[in-house]
Amino acid sequence: MAQISGAQAAQLQPAPIVPERSEDIGADRRAAIQAWKGKAIDEQIHARSLDLAYRRWLFQRVSQQPRLRDMFSEASMFDQILLALKVGAEYLLIGQSDSYIAAVGRDMRGTLTSEMQFATANSIKDLYDECLAENQPIYTRYISSLSNRNVYWEAMMLPLAASERSRPIFVMSYMSLLNEKVDLLRILYDRSPVGIIAAVPIMDGKRTTDDARVLTMNSKVREILRLPEGKGHPHTVGEMIRYLGTVLRWTPNSKSSQGHSTTIEYLDPDGARFHVTIELINHFILISLAPTVVEEAEAPSRSRFARLLGLIEGQAKPSAE
Repeated sequence: MAQISGAQAAQLQPAPIVPERSEDIGADRRAAIQAWKGKAIDEQIHARSLDLAYRRWLFQRVSQQPRLRDMFSEASMFDQILLALKVGAEYLLIGQSDSYIAAVGRDMRGTLTSEMQFATANSIKDLYDECLAENQPIYTRYISSLSNRNVYWEAMMLPLAASERSRPIFVMSYMSLLNEKVDLLRILYDRSPVGIIAAVPIMDGKRTTDDARVLTMNSKVREILRLPEGKGHPHTVGEMIRYLGTVLRWTPNSKSSQGHSTTIEYLDPDGARFHVTIELINHFILISLAPTVVEEAEAPSRSRFARLLGLIEGQAKPSAE
C-alpha cells in the first residue's frame, strides 16, 4: 500500500472555513440576523422551496414529532439544504446538498460549529439552540460572512428527531438566495404597511387616458379593501374607485394635487379616514392606500424639539420698543 507523505496529507486537509471580513472573526462576534417564529413566518417567508418544507413540517407535527427521514423523503435534489446534528454543546454539520455547496462555494460537511468562530456561524448556532429547545421552526434572513459581497440569504430552520418519540437533535435548514434586487423589492412590496397598486393607462383613440388596467396589488390593499384571498379584484382603477363608494361606502372628504400626484381623503361609514394617492410615474399609475393617522399636537415644553421651537418662537416675537 502506498504511503502518503506529511506534505501530501497536508494538501488533503480541507481548507479552514474563514469569513471574508476579518472583523467577523471571533467567538464573541455576532451577525445581524433577522428571525421570525410562529404565525409571523407566514408573513415573511419568500422562496417556494422554504415554504413547502415548512408546510411539510407542520403537516407532520399534527400527528407526531417530525423526523429526519420524513423530511428527507420529500426533499428535492434542487433544494439547498444544510443538516446539523447536536453533539454536546455544539453542532456537527453532517449534510450539505450539492446545490448549496455550489451556491455558498464551501463544503462544510464534517465541520463542528466550534471550528467556525465567526459572526454568522455564531449567531446561527444560537438560533439552532433556540430551535431545538422550543421545538419550533425559525425563519431567518442574513448576509453571510463567507462572502465579500452583500449576498442575502433566507433560511428555514426545522427541528427534527430520529424517532417520533424522541426529542429533536437535528436542525435541517432550507436555504435560498435573496441577492437579486427583484426579490428584495418584492419582499418590501409584499410586506409594506401601505397598500400599493400598480396600473397601466388605457389609452383611447385620441391618445388620452380615461382609465387604467390594474397589474398588481399587494396584500395590504386586500386588507384595506376587504378583498378575500383567492378572490378576484377590481380590474381597472375606475372599478376600484366605484368599489370604494358602492361596496365600502367610502365618501370623498377632500382632494389635493401636486404635479402628477393627486391625493383624495375618504371617510368610511365609521368615520375612519383613508388617503388614496394616485401618481403617474414613467407611464405607470401608482396608487397608494393607507389609513390617515391623526397625531395630537405635542406641547413644545414636552416635545423633543422643544429647544428648537423655543428658539424659533423667541426670534419670531417682536422686540420691545
